[in-house]
Amino acid sequence: MQTYVRTLQFTGFTLLEYFRSARILIELIAMLAFFFVFLRRWGQGIDAQYFFTVTGVFTLVLTLYTNSAIIGLGDRPQGYIILARRVSRSSYLMGLYLTTVAIIAGVYGLICIGTALYNPPVDLDMREWVLGTLPLLLNVGIMSALLLMLSPLVFTSGWRLFILGLIAVAFSSNFIGGPMLQSLPGIAERILRSAQTILSWPLVPAFQGFALALSRNYSGPAFLVIAAQVSLLMAILGLALYAFARRDLIFSTQ
Repeated sequence: MQTYVRTLQFTGFTLLEYFRSARILIELIAMLAFFFVFLRRWGQGIDAQYFFTVTGVFTLVLTLYTNSAIIGLGDRPQGYIILARRVSRSSYLMGLYLTTVAIIAGVYGLICIGTALYNPPVDLDMREWVLGTLPLLLNVGIMSALLLMLSPLVFTSGWRLFILGLIAVAFSSNFIGGPMLQSLPGIAERILRSAQTILSWPLVPAFQGFALALSRNYSGPAFLVIAAQVSLLMAILGLALYAFARRDLIFSTQ
């Protein structure tokens, strides 16, 4: 129980530092610009699919910035002092992760409130709003966990390059296919196709979650999509915590 309490305390401390340093202004300015450009749309109504499409993309893009800012806040020599105050490594890393998720969730909540007040989607009620929000925020959690795992705080440069290489191979079917793929030697083509298929499987829950947010149709295997998103999130977080606990900590002096 003390571990959870210290994790929440450190999360609150990091959030307070993020607000006190005025870093949150970037998210707020980006949120206002996004809202007035894509959602306010004077004189034009929006539908649910449009709302979840643009908001889902925006939250993922904003997660890239916020995560890097939070990692920069945690990757400082002052971290040694915090870790010496009975905050475990897992609590330290989870505190940074929860801070990012809390900020993005808060921004998303403000966007939802503004949209509901000024330009509510014509085909979206409260129930479907919640159903679309769940897989969208799970994707935010997955993205944040992946970025945390790939940060210098957790993985060394070699492992980061290796993981990024695997991700590049998984997405390579978008630009290596058709005639280009057929031009490769037979064994090379089979190996690349197999690698693309195998490595793309971990990406399926995130893409299916995005599709579920757009459709909000929870009949059939929809709950399996949510379970797959949660499983992927836990797997990435578990790997990040394991790697962080085993490596020597050298915080950046920049």
